[in-house]
Amino acid sequence: MNFINEIKQHYKSSDAPQKLIFINILAFLLSALCFSFVANQFQYPNWLALSSNYKDVLWFPWTVFTNGFLHSNFTHLIFNLLFLFYISSLFYTFFNTKQFLTVYFLGGFFASLIFVAYGYLFNYTNLIVGASASIMAVFIAMITYAPSYLIRVPLFGYFKIWQAAIGFVIINFLINFLINFFIGKSITIYIIQLLSENKGGHIAHLSGGLVGFVFAMLMKKGIDISTIFAIKKKKNSTFKKVYKNKSVKKYQSVRVSDVNFTQRQIDEILEKISKSGYESLTKEEKEFLFAANK
Repeated sequence: MNFINEIKQHYKSSDAPQKLIFINILAFLLSALCFSFVANQFQYPNWLALSSNYKDVLWFPWTVFTNGFLHSNFTHLIFNLLFLFYISSLFYTFFNTKQFLTVYFLGGFFASLIFVAYGYLFNYTNLIVGASASIMAVFIAMITYAPSYLIRVPLFGYFKIWQAAIGFVIINFLINFLINFFIGKSITIYIIQLLSENKGGHIAHLSGGLVGFVFAMLMKKGIDISTIFAIKKKKNSTFKKVYKNKSVKKYQSVRVSDVNFTQRQIDEILEKISKSGYESLTKEEKEFLFAANK
């Protein structure tokens, strides 16, 4: 119980990215308990994962959001969450929590819509899960807004963030190419597979990245789209009106002689305090002084 309480306390005190990491881990643990694991991935139903079939989405519209909290396997989860943890810390250098959540959820939502549209236009059928689109939106927003921001890459030193991003893509490509080369696949087959396999993931990355790019470009022009989702508190005009009328009425009813008399009483009490201290005042004098200070 102490362990669970510590987790709850840590969750309450954490920031938005850490809360999202907690939620994704919890969703993964529940997936391990509830769904079968076949061919190195969980078999999610179409009422949780996002289907490219628009009819499924019409029946289960919440899947445009739920898919972003599910991951196909442990590697998928760890890579996304580590990337989210690192990129969000950079994002907070220039932006706030409201802007982070706006980019994160808009990136995932827009990518879901594009995925379904692609399935409809090109007769593509598949299910998609993962927070990749949302994380890519945050990443591209950061690169677009501050491309010259320096980050430290272990063992290599400092690089501009856009240079590090390109380097990461190249290294990832080379590693996968070498793996396929040693198992006997030609570069042509590898490129064809790269473009044809995991189309849903590619669509999510590109769509989410587009949201991040648009957000950053608008921010450079002084336009913050996160303000669209701000909840404005309604002003209680009735209370304000009553308070104003009451204060005006009270001021108009006070005569100059009353003001002078009250001031003399205050002066006498303050003089008494200076001579004998506050404790020397009677109960009535204390109450009078307290009321006069309001």
